[in-house]
Amino acid sequence: MPRRTLGPSEPSANRAFTLIEVLVALAIVAVLVALLLPAVQKVRAAAVRSQCQNNLKQLALAAHHHHDAVGRFPGGVEQGGARYSTLFVDLLPYVEQETLHREWNFGNPAANAGGRAGTVVRAYLCPAHPLPDPRVGPPGGEYALTTYGGNGGTLPFPADLSRCDGMFSTTGPASRPRPGQAGVRLTEVTDGTTNTLLIGERVLGDGNLDTFLAAPYDTPPTPPIQPSVSYSVWAPPPGPNAPGGLVGATAALNYRTGPSWSPPPPLPFPLPTPPPPDEKWAMIGPLWWARLGVMGSYHPAGVNMALADGSVRLVTETVSIGTLRALSTRAGGDFVGPDG
Repeated sequence: MPRRTLGPSEPSANRAFTLIEVLVALAIVAVLVALLLPAVQKVRAAAVRSQCQNNLKQLALAAHHHHDAVGRFPGGVEQGGARYSTLFVDLLPYVEQETLHREWNFGNPAANAGGRAGTVVRAYLCPAHPLPDPRVGPPGGEYALTTYGGNGGTLPFPADLSRCDGMFSTTGPASRPRPGQAGVRLTEVTDGTTNTLLIGERVLGDGNLDTFLAAPYDTPPTPPIQPSVSYSVWAPPPGPNAPGGLVGATAALNYRTGPSWSPPPPLPFPLPTPPPPDEKWAMIGPLWWARLGVMGSYHPAGVNMALADGSVRLVTETVSIGTLRALSTRAGGDFVGPDG
């Protein structure tokens, strides 16, 4: 049979794409990717936010299980006497960490450093946090971080000045501002559990705040200051900085320290550079206390919070400080506004 020859208008099976056709195809693909990428990122952000909310739901239920077992919510930090503990240590049995809780050394907290206190508990971390290794401290003495904090009220820290009007504070024989403080009972939440914050998110560390670590002061900082991220460990060592992990209504959501400190520039040679002037701790101290208690998150849509009734809500960043204060008090007789 004779082989048929293709006519001039018939396409060849082996015909190659021209450069223009390839460029057009690539441009179409690029446009499709540009259109799809925001949608993919939005879906991923929603999934991460949902996982964070699941963590907070688990923590809220854990706190209620503790209340059912003991008759009170745990203390933010229990100090003095023969037992030292923290909010997140006491919640361990209720977040599938029974073995870690059984092994915990409540009488000698220094023995927990590195091993037990350095354990990364996933329920204590928002999946959106950027740290590849959420621990601080030297190897062997590491402490694991948490992106959540118990509601310490309108001024959680320092303990000597705390109003203890939230859901967690220092407890035990060495509690402050009064010795012998105890955990909160549900009957003490007279503002209503649906209107009272239990646990909120926080952002780890603040570079601008940490610059003040190197500043000289007219009086020694009280309590002594330390790198801001180290206040966010879930099992801090005993001391006046231990309750620095509580959060509250100290400033607007996601507030970051604006000012930073740096020494004055050196004078031209051969003039000696004078030492930097002393900072006034009476002015810088409240800056530290406010920033440490700020709630914030790594989510673009707002901050996740667990309420005292066990529910979880996403609170937008534009919420008023008045509403935050109302949410942070358990018996203030205040009203949570429509932006809450």
